[in-house]
Amino acid sequence: MDRISDLPDCILLHILSFLPTKTAFFTTVLSRRWTHLCHDLQHFDFNQIQFHNSSHAWPEFYSRKRLFAIVNRILSRHKALPIRTFRLTCDLAQFNEYTIVEWFITKVLGPNLQELNLNIQLSMVGLPDCKVVIPNSVFSCASLVTLRLSGGNITFLSPSSSSCGYHLPSLKTLEMHKVEASIDDVAELLSHCTALETLILDLNRQVSEVGLRIHFPLSLKKLNFRSDFDPIRIYGLECRQQFPSICVSNLHNVEEATINVTSRDFVLKFLVEFRWLRSLVLGDLVFTCLPEAPPDLIPEFTSLRRLELAVRYFDTRYIMNMLEKCPMLKVLVIVFITDSVNKDPHLLRVWEHPVKVPTCLASHLQVIKIKGYLETRYDRDFFAYVLQHGLVLESLDIQVDRARAKELSLLPRSSKACQINFCWNQEKEASSRGRQQWQHLRTLQEKALLELLQKNLNL
Repeated sequence: MDRISDLPDCILLHILSFLPTKTAFFTTVLSRRWTHLCHDLQHFDFNQIQFHNSSHAWPEFYSRKRLFAIVNRILSRHKALPIRTFRLTCDLAQFNEYTIVEWFITKVLGPNLQELNLNIQLSMVGLPDCKVVIPNSVFSCASLVTLRLSGGNITFLSPSSSSCGYHLPSLKTLEMHKVEASIDDVAELLSHCTALETLILDLNRQVSEVGLRIHFPLSLKKLNFRSDFDPIRIYGLECRQQFPSICVSNLHNVEEATINVTSRDFVLKFLVEFRWLRSLVLGDLVFTCLPEAPPDLIPEFTSLRRLELAVRYFDTRYIMNMLEKCPMLKVLVIVFITDSVNKDPHLLRVWEHPVKVPTCLASHLQVIKIKGYLETRYDRDFFAYVLQHGLVLESLDIQVDRARAKELSLLPRSSKACQINFCWNQEKEASSRGRQQWQHLRTLQEKALLELLQKNLNL
C-alpha cells in the first residue's frame, strides 16, 4: 500500500532535501507528482562521485562533464522559491571549469540562501594558478547560516568598496580548509560575523612578515584551529613559515576547542584564552612543541571536563602535567598517531613518579580512553598509577592484544566500580596468527622432508 503518496508536498519536499540531488530526481519516474516536486526543490547536493562510470575510457572527465551538465540544467530551469542549500563536491581540471563553478555560486545566491558548501579540489597539476574566486556578494548574504569552503584552489578577495563589504549577521558556522586568503581578510571577515558559534580554520599559507591578529566574535562557542605551515626549501635547507607574533582575543565564551599548530607560543597564547573551556582537543602538531614547555606556563583549566591528547609516543610526563592542570576533568582521551616515522620504540619518556597525585585523578576523573595504542616498556607503570589513584575511575578503555590484556586486568584498582574494557588489537592478532600458521606449515614441510629422506635411506 502506497502511504507515502498521501503525505502533503511540504513533507515530501522535506524528505527529498536529505537525499543527494541525483537520487531525489530518480523519483520522477514514479509519477508526474514527483516530477513537480523535484522542480520545487530548494536544497541541492551535488557530488561528482555520484556520476562516476568506471567503464568509461576517462571516468574522471566523464563524471565531471555529466555533473556540470546536470547542475547547469537544473539551475537554469529552476523556477521554485529561492534556493536554501547548495552543496558541490568536485574536481577541476580545465580553465573554463573554474568560471562555470563561479557561475553556479552566483546563480544560487539569493535572499533565502542558508547554506553554501563547496569542496573543490584540483585534479591536474598543470593548473596551479587557477582559482575559484568566491564573489564578494557571498560575504554580504544576510540569510547565510552555514558557509563551508574547502580546497587549495578556492580564494576570496577583499571587498572592492565599502558599500559591498563583509556582512554576515546570521552566520553561525564558518569552515575554511586550505582556502587561500590573506590573514587580514580572514580577520576582517570574522569581525563581521556577529552571530558566529562554530569556527573551523585550517590555514596552510601565511605571510611570515606580519603577525597574526584575530579578534574572535563574542558569540563563538566552538573553535577548531589548525595551521601546518608549508615547508619552503632554500638552498637545500627546509624551513617553515611562522608568524613573528600572535594576538587572539574574545575566546572566553568558547566551550569546545581543537588546536593543532606547531608553534609553542601559538599554543600557549591560545591556552591562556581557553581557561574556561569544557572540552579541549590538542592535536599531534601540538605534541611537537608543548611537552617541552615549562609546566608553569600552562594555565589551569578550572572548568575543563573532557581532554583529548594526540601523541606520537607514550610521553607520560606530558600526560601527567596536563592532568595536574585540569582539576575538574572527567574524561581523558589519549590518541596515538602512528606512522612510519614514529614507530621507533625508543621514542618514549621514562616513567617519572609524580610528586603529588593530580586533583582530578583523586576526585573527578571517571573515564580514560586509549586509542591506537602503541605499547612501550613504561606504560604498565602509568596504568598501575592511574588505577591505584583513580578513586572515582569507572572505566579504562584500551585496544591491546589478548596476552597484554590479561596482564593489565590483574593490576589492582582503588575504585570498585572501575571496569577495564579491552578492544582486541585484531591487526596484531591476525599478524600473530599468520606467523603461527606459517611456522606450522614450515614444521609440516620439514617433517615431510625427513620422512622422505628416511624412506630413501631405507631403500
